[in-house]
Amino acid sequence: MSSTPSTPPTVAVIGAGPGLGRAIARRFGSAGHPVALISRNAGKLRGIADALAAEGITARAYPADVTDAAGLTGALNTAAGELGRIGVLSYSPAPTFPNVAGQVPDLKAMGFTSAAETTPESVRPMFDMLVGGALTAAAAVLPAMREARDGALLFTTGTTALAPIPGMSNSGIALAGLRSWARGLHDDLAGEGVWIGHLSIGLPIVPGSGEGDPDALADRWYQLAQARDSFETTVGF
Repeated sequence: MSSTPSTPPTVAVIGAGPGLGRAIARRFGSAGHPVALISRNAGKLRGIADALAAEGITARAYPADVTDAAGLTGALNTAAGELGRIGVLSYSPAPTFPNVAGQVPDLKAMGFTSAAETTPESVRPMFDMLVGGALTAAAAVLPAMREARDGALLFTTGTTALAPIPGMSNSGIALAGLRSWARGLHDDLAGEGVWIGHLSIGLPIVPGSGEGDPDALADRWYQLAQARDSFETTVGF
């Protein structure tokens, strides 16, 4: 299946979990974009695809680990071949935090480290997931976007992209680096019709919580991708 002038291009949602990823897929899918869902968990991914399909959204699952460059590139290429050119890429893989207001996660158990405890070994997994996967995904979709002179890369991060948080220094190194690279890419491609956006979320993502509701954040992303008039937006700061 290939996109036609009357069909919006495919949106690839990398990090398509049950919270923000699914909400982004639903928001863009409801506007007519075919949706390629990408994450490691094939079972959960198929469940999300089936739920979206039940709402009338064209959605397919493409299981891949963002730290597996060949697998991620293959998933994106397969999605483009089946659903049409990828014109929007949303990148938001992250450890799963509790989505219950007031519930405090165990940061150490999730792999986060304080500044004093941060080592090259503790940074490497965060870098591979948050930066390495973003670089791989961008390399896979940008050539077609630049040829079409139309495309958007949407990078979602958290507070540590902008400011230190005690106990989360290793992720901060990765996310601050991702933000810096994304800003440079935004400037590099400004004249080519390809927009790069960064949304930093500084509050828990909890259904029914106002600005932190996944659907509200997904709509924010959709509006930003339509306007394409600034690089960075923050929520909850």
